[in-house]
Parts: sequence; structure tokens; C-alpha cells
Amino acid sequence: MKPTTLFYDSRICLCAGRQVSIPRRRVQKFSTEHTPPLSLEASLRKELTSRPVNQIPEYLSNTNSHLLNLTLADFLPPSCYAPGFSRSDLQTPRARMTANLGPLANEEPVLPLGHHLVYFPPQVLNSELLPDGTDTLHWPGKPFVRRLWTGGTLSFNRNSTFQLHTNNMSAMCKEEITNAWTKGGEGEESVFVTIQRRIGGFGQFYEPPRGHDGPPPEWGPLDRSSNQWGRRSKLGKLALVETRNLVFLKKKGKDQVRPGSQLLRSATKPAYAPDFSVSLIPTQDLLFRFSALTFNAHRIHLEKEYCTKVEGYRNLLVHGPLSLVLMLSVLRSQLKEGEMLVEFEYRNLVPLYAEEKMNVCIRRDPEKEDKLDVWIEDPKGGYAVKGTALTDRDDFPESKS
Repeated sequence: MKPTTLFYDSRICLCAGRQVSIPRRRVQKFSTEHTPPLSLEASLRKELTSRPVNQIPEYLSNTNSHLLNLTLADFLPPSCYAPGFSRSDLQTPRARMTANLGPLANEEPVLPLGHHLVYFPPQVLNSELLPDGTDTLHWPGKPFVRRLWTGGTLSFNRNSTFQLHTNNMSAMCKEEITNAWTKGGEGEESVFVTIQRRIGGFGQFYEPPRGHDGPPPEWGPLDRSSNQWGRRSKLGKLALVETRNLVFLKKKGKDQVRPGSQLLRSATKPAYAPDFSVSLIPTQDLLFRFSALTFNAHRIHLEKEYCTKVEGYRNLLVHGPLSLVLMLSVLRSQLKEGEMLVEFEYRNLVPLYAEEKMNVCIRRDPEKEDKLDVWIEDPKGGYAVKGTALTDRDDFPESKS
């Protein structure tokens, strides 16, 4: 849009009995043409990615991790339990406080794979929750009133010094929206949102200076390339970087919320058999306890009537992060001595439901020893969640972290 330039003529006026010539001045007046509006995708991306970084402090006691172990114990075999957990003693382990200046890894165990998901919850008031129980932190606004977790990536620091430990350490999660896009034709759009979470702890090696009054010091890379899966986790002093992919959908019409629309969808079946698998049936109680641990009030995990009559599902949905924790728990049992997970990528393909059988499967790539396929099968044996893990040896020199 080009501005139209106008010139005001010189004018003569009386000022204190004198004639004063007011010089010509140039005025820019915009034409009546309107600036083309941004597309829905462009406007949503601009608004969502400009939201401030959400800083979530945390105090890492072993309580939440232990409660997660209790929650999963009836659904996983002992080989998949986290290190140090035993059904013979269900009391919360007492955190060992020590003044020893040795490496943190020699004092307390590293937080088990995936257990960071029961820390760093969204810190919002009840009044900030939407009608479906979700928060507004990543919400693109109406009419996108339904939310689903579609997958993500995880990168773990190979240096145990900078991993998360359950030794009452202070930690921080810095969360920001890094991308947003739409799919579907006009009137049928869905909004996809990518969230990056950078998580690190403040221990004796990298704690803030005493008396530090400013913002917490930065740890690890701040550029967004750190969320690119496959970089084998050179994260500086960060413990891990996680990306989460969410999709926001419009409300279902009445014709979409009916018994016939809740039939089991067929999914692609794996082309190969797993090396190891665990079968389980997630119960309503399991979903409730995981919701409580993650401070998650999303009604699709808690209220069956809401799921069937409003969302159009046939039962409660298993949480995306719960599926992730189950995959990582079973994967951990198949790692060799001295082997550690450094990268994990996964996609949620079809919903998993409460009271329906699911199989968590692991297969090591016969051609790449450091790559494992991880997936969850639905009741018909098709892919519900599909993931890939990359591993490394647990002998990474501290000086190269």
C-alpha cells in the first residue's frame, strides 16, 4: 500500500498583531486501500511464538518419582521398574543430604527416564483453566477448543554430572512456543503447536552465585537448534531438551458424536516382531493417578461421559505423556550395561483407551546397534504410538559435555 503525499499551502495568520507565514509542511495520508490481513496460520504463528518464555522452578525431591513408580508397579514387570524401586518397601525413600563435594551422580541416582514429566507442571490458577480442563498457556483461542498430544522428541545430556538427580536439587524448566501451523481447508483447520522445554538443574557445579538477585543464569544452548533430534545431545549444562507437539481442534458436530463414530479405527501393523514386549490394560485409576501427578485436569482422561458425549470418544483416553513414560520404562529394561538413551522421537498415531489392551514393544535395529524401535500396539495389533531411540555408551568424558 503506497501513501499519498499531500502538501498544505503556506497560510497567513495574525499573531500578536503581526502577519506570520506558516511554512508549507508535508503530510502523509494513507490511501483508503486496506493492508491485506495475515493468513490464519501466519497470525497464529506470530501471536503464539511471541508469548513470553514460561519459567517453571522445581525442587527435585524423590517424592514425585517414587509416586510414579507406585503408580506403574501393577502394570509393568519388575524388569521395567526404575533402579532402586522395590515392591517390598513402598515407603518414600528418604532423601540423603550430604555435604560431600564429589560428583552428584555418586550421591543420588539419576532421575529415571521420563520421570521429569511428573515435575515442572503448568503453574496456573483454576480460573485459568478452559472448560475441558486444559490451561491457556499454549491455546490458540476459539474456535479451537479441543487439545490432543501428537508426539515429540527428547534429548538427554550424556554427562551424568548435568543430568537431573533426586537429591533435593533446585532445577528450572524454560518453556516456549517455537512454531505453529495449520492443516485443513478453510473452515476445517486444525492448529499444531510445537513447544520446547529446556530443563537444567542448579547443583554445586553450576549454581547461581550467592546473593544473586538478577534473573537465573542461562545454562546450555539458547538457540533453537538444540531441539533438533539426532544431534546426540550435546546440551552443555542442560539436563535435557524436550519438544512437545500439540494439536488444537474445533468442537465436534452432533453427527460426529454418536455411537457409530466411536468404532475402532484400523491402524498400520508393524512389519516385524518385537524383541521384547509388555502387555497391559490401563485402568481408570491409573489415568487418575497420573493426572494427579502431572497436575493435569484435562477431562478426556477423567470423565467418561465428557469423552463420549462431548469429544466423541468411546472411553477415557490414555495420556500422551503416560504412553511416553511406559515406552521409556520398557526401553530402559532393554538397554545393555553401560548403554544410555540420548535421543528419543515418537508420534501418537491413534488414540489409546482405558480398559483396552496395549502392547509396549522394543526391537533393536539389526543393522544399527545404537538404534532401537519402540512402539505401542492397539488392541488389534496396529501402531498406536511409534518411536525411535538412539543410544550411546555411558563413558562420555565430562570435559566434552
